[in-house]
Amino acid sequence: MSKSQIPLITRAVQQGVRWLKEYAEELTDARDIAICISALVTAERNPHSQLVQRLASSIIRQQALNGSWNEELWDTVWATKALYDVGYEINSREMHAALRFLEATQDTLTGTWYEEPFETMLVLDLLARIVPEKLVSLSERSLKWLASLQKSDGAIIGIRYTGMIASLFCLTKRVGVWNSQRVTELALKYIRQDLGEKSIWTSAAWSNYYPLMALLDYGATLDDSFVSKAVDWFLASQDTDGKWMQVSRVHDTAMSVLVLSNLLTTPLVDISDPRTGILSINRENGTIRVSFHGPGTGAITPAEKIKISSHVRADLSQNQQLMMATMKPVRGKRSTIIRKNQVEAPVQAEITRSGRYAYGHLIPAKIQLLLETSLADHLRFDIDERLIDLPWELIHDGTEFICLRYAMGRRLISDQNFLPPRRQPRFVKETRVMIVANPTNDLPAAKKEGRKVAQLLRDKCAMQVDEFTSSDITKKDFLLSLKDYDIVHFAGHASYDARNPDESCLIFSDGEIQAFEIARFITNRAPIVVFLNACWSAEELRNPDLYSPMMRGLGRTFLYAGVSAFIGYLVPVPDDSATQFAISFYESLAQGQTIGESMRRARIEARNLKIPDDLTYLSAVLYGDPAVRAIDSTK
Repeated sequence: MSKSQIPLITRAVQQGVRWLKEYAEELTDARDIAICISALVTAERNPHSQLVQRLASSIIRQQALNGSWNEELWDTVWATKALYDVGYEINSREMHAALRFLEATQDTLTGTWYEEPFETMLVLDLLARIVPEKLVSLSERSLKWLASLQKSDGAIIGIRYTGMIASLFCLTKRVGVWNSQRVTELALKYIRQDLGEKSIWTSAAWSNYYPLMALLDYGATLDDSFVSKAVDWFLASQDTDGKWMQVSRVHDTAMSVLVLSNLLTTPLVDISDPRTGILSINRENGTIRVSFHGPGTGAITPAEKIKISSHVRADLSQNQQLMMATMKPVRGKRSTIIRKNQVEAPVQAEITRSGRYAYGHLIPAKIQLLLETSLADHLRFDIDERLIDLPWELIHDGTEFICLRYAMGRRLISDQNFLPPRRQPRFVKETRVMIVANPTNDLPAAKKEGRKVAQLLRDKCAMQVDEFTSSDITKKDFLLSLKDYDIVHFAGHASYDARNPDESCLIFSDGEIQAFEIARFITNRAPIVVFLNACWSAEELRNPDLYSPMMRGLGRTFLYAGVSAFIGYLVPVPDDSATQFAISFYESLAQGQTIGESMRRARIEARNLKIPDDLTYLSAVLYGDPAVRAIDSTK
């Protein structure tokens, strides 16, 4: 029975997750939001999803000055757990305040919280999971008190409490703080005996979570008849719309998703339809006109004009370059990953200041308000080509960089006489991928990157992938092959010519390919996606007014030749983060995520590497519609 349950569990979790996502927009109660966050993160193992981040921001806004939520232990524990699941560090302001509240509410005489077993176990379970070192000073009396409540048959008050203490004692043993094997085994014996006499422990999913979770925490699997029996109940009691509804639809559904997700070995991948907001930015007679059309907002597109002085315009353009100048390690030089608390805070603080400065100057107040209240998860910047030099990815709204908050992509508004080239079809079914890695034979990390990306696309997408390195590709081979592929990935060196952008180059072992040469070879059939994982590969004119618009860098060359999505960098990038960025990008793309969401997740992974002076996550640029999917995960 256990093997046949796996696809049923997967389907049930997927339906539950979809229900939670649809209902999440209506949530206002902090505890409901927190439980929903933990369920989504446990199921999808993706704390960086746009919905989860938005829900986390909602929780933070509700935190009281004393660190609590609603002055309630229950609410505070779940909210703190949710922030931890999302990735907030223990020493962050929000987490520190919450833990102080929990410590302050402990009874100094009994060591309990309100002399209530439920609240006491909730707090201890949280501490054991996120700050086990605190248990040494806070838990000894309370754990002994909880153990003293156990009856001779193993029960502690009722089945829910019995499950909670069994899980808690499994956890304290695991972290090496306190061990009571006898209490744990007696509790588990009672849980099994109680289920043996009926079809399920209680009538509510949120309550049945605790005894089933206790069995799983102790090491039981679907091969255990009691686990299998409880799972059958969860599967049978789910409503057709995906929710569980016995006492509270949010709690019952979230707790069901939580416990069932612990039975799955791989994360759930639930691909939602993108909700795209469009920011259009045009230059008009010395002013910039900014409009925003959010998803589901009707036929009217609000717009506002702002004036930017010439010195501010120059400052914004230079700010991007000054920021990028902090990136000392470049592709081809080894960089070292360090721990989070070693990151140079002044650099990060200055980047954030620059981003907020750009936000204030480039996004009008009315549009800021619309953005902050929009339900968009994808954000497309339709940018006047004459504004290409401004730091759009760097924009910071005071809480987060806009390219991390949204799945973001740029599209260019051009007044040139441009007709997209006709793309001749290629009569083959599979997507063809060309990977050029380490073409100059001096980038071992790039060679490794190419191998990993190729294997990933073959294994997960069954694509036809051709790999080339310095020994088997020349610049002539590259140009002649471009029209035969749908996705082109280049991991190597590129150079940027600031005086003549159309002479920027891709570098091969036998010489350079300049930007102006490329378009000639893909006029009849351009690739769909081009990713130049190389320094300066997306850099264009710093002051477009001084140059002819025909002098295009590498990125605009591919775009004007008909490429639908181009990815590159504005600055030099370190090997470690460039490689990780590419792998993260293709992993998400292979799941069926949009190009923009794959970029957003790759940015977050690159930032989390915490390489000193590394701003890869901000310097990466996507030209194209972020809501497009390059890979169909259903095939």
